[in-house]
Amino acid sequence: MRRIAEYIKSNSSGTIIYVFLVVSILLLITVILNHGLYIGIALSFLPLTVLVIYFLIRNPFLALSVLFILNYYVSGLSRYITVLSPGITMDILIILVIIIILLNILSGKQSVELSNIVNGLTFAAFIWLIYCVFLVLNPTNFSFYGWFQSARGVTIYFLLISLISALILKKFKEVRFMLYIWAVLSLTAVLKAYIQKNFGFDYAEWRWLYASGGRTHIINTGIRYFSFYPDAANFGTGIAFAGVVFGFVALTFKDKWAKIFFIFTSAACAYGMMISGTRGSLAVPFVGMFVYAILSRKFNILIVSVIATALAFGILKYTDIGSGNVFVRRMRTAFDPSDASFKVRIDNQAKLRDYMQDKPFGAGIGMARKRSDKYEPNYYLSKIPTDSWYVLIWVETGIVGLILHLGILIYIVGYGTFLVYFKLRDREVKGVVMSLVSGISGVYVASYSIEIMGQFPTGFILYLGMTIIFLSPKFDKELIEKEESLLLLSEADEKEM
Repeated sequence: MRRIAEYIKSNSSGTIIYVFLVVSILLLITVILNHGLYIGIALSFLPLTVLVIYFLIRNPFLALSVLFILNYYVSGLSRYITVLSPGITMDILIILVIIIILLNILSGKQSVELSNIVNGLTFAAFIWLIYCVFLVLNPTNFSFYGWFQSARGVTIYFLLISLISALILKKFKEVRFMLYIWAVLSLTAVLKAYIQKNFGFDYAEWRWLYASGGRTHIINTGIRYFSFYPDAANFGTGIAFAGVVFGFVALTFKDKWAKIFFIFTSAACAYGMMISGTRGSLAVPFVGMFVYAILSRKFNILIVSVIATALAFGILKYTDIGSGNVFVRRMRTAFDPSDASFKVRIDNQAKLRDYMQDKPFGAGIGMARKRSDKYEPNYYLSKIPTDSWYVLIWVETGIVGLILHLGILIYIVGYGTFLVYFKLRDREVKGVVMSLVSGISGVYVASYSIEIMGQFPTGFILYLGMTIIFLSPKFDKELIEKEESLLLLSEADEKEM
């Protein structure tokens, strides 16, 4: 007995799993014999679920990876599983990951870094949350339920994802792994859009188009493809963001096959952006190239970026080159001030400007766009689309909230720029931060015409990228120390020889 006890103690993790499996199999056989096969099959997933949770508690990074992957597909899955709400699903998953982190801490085998949560990003996200909570007292806010529904995308996810990512990401190899996951996910998204374009939409996509999406996706300039994303605007901008980041990451990584993989992924993302027909997404590569050139502090790169941007702008604005292609025609309208949709946006913003004159703290979170009809029937703002992330923030949180929000966004890229210029020494870490700052800056500009920040899946990716920027000094220190220790070992070996 003493030997058995010692064995169990020294091999507790494996023994627990084996005992658990044996007991589960015996219980499953008993249930099938007494209650039938279907109930037995249903219950058979319970041990697997418990085992998965057990492994996730032991390795929270896997939990973050699973959350990241599910975030990418949740909007697309909701078209096939109509009872699946992307928001509620992500709420549950985020809560589960938080519970996994807490259980990991309580287990004594702590795999998270508590000190990481003390950083400028989480502090800024917390300030933004406090301001948004304060707006519950706004007398123009008719519904707390409306506030909560919208506050998740506006502020709550920002703080929670920043905290979760900061706690779990400890090594730069984990950042590399997340970049590879994101690249693979992006390739699947482009593949799905390619299938939509060349083989047609499936039954669930046609149902969504007939119900609501057709008005903005099947238009006179052609069909806009949306992949797994909520809509084509989100797909075009999100995939452009990925393309910019991967294009610059390819310049950073030393491994030849990694370079080839990320270059291929970046090119695929550029194709995805084009077939989305999202004009605002053009800002992402243009701005991204310009910002990267500034961050690189290389005059030749800056000149090439300026020339390439000016050339692309000139071709789209002042020529008819490529007009035979429906997607080029669609992109060209982004530079046409007489475009009908552009005029409608300007008119809507003028109406909102008049309405917002006496509302410095906004109309209330959840009270913009058509959804406000749920909380206040025939509400004036429900008839006016915002068509912009910044207009949405302005309407819901006021000019005070917009200034605070813009200040936080500028602080994030400003801090990343400071790190690149003055702090980071390792080539790979610096390159990843440069890539993220460039891509995020492009999304900032694109968000003027698209409500993308705070939406799945791009919002999650943005917040994860911001967290990586703020944790980069620790990753830089890790790799520099590793490089120095290898150098010392090499010198010691040479002396011995």
